[in-house]
Amino acid sequence: MKKLIIFCLSLAIVTSSCTKKLNNGGCPTNQICTDIFASVGTQFVDKDGNNVAVKDFAVINLRTNKPIVAKNMVDPGFSPMIHTIVSDANKKELSTEGDELKVAAINAATNKPISAIFKISGGCNCHVEKLAGPEKIVVD
Repeated sequence: MKKLIIFCLSLAIVTSSCTKKLNNGGCPTNQICTDIFASVGTQFVDKDGNNVAVKDFAVINLRTNKPIVAKNMVDPGFSPMIHTIVSDANKKELSTEGDELKVAAINAATNKPISAIFKISGGCNCHVEKLAGPEKIVVD
């Protein structure tokens, strides 16, 4: 019986100290998340699936009307045609339920504007996640 009481007290102390450390701005403290670093990206392609070079790539959160710049991303060098919309470092800029983000760019060859809407969640979720939006943005 003594061992059970000591165990329960130890568990209560450990749990209460962990809860204080994990509570981040009202988010649930009982989440178990992986250590991966997630990001959401896109590509601009023509109707045949070939990459299209773009310039002036920008992301606007339509809920806050503020620009978002993907944080903590290193250009891997193997695919300059993949454009990162957000990363886990941007979670606090997004709502838990998901925000609509307008992804816009200019076609480098024609100077025509291109845009698409993505719904991406963050907030109290473990990682950013694309909820809706195209796999690739098809440029006319």
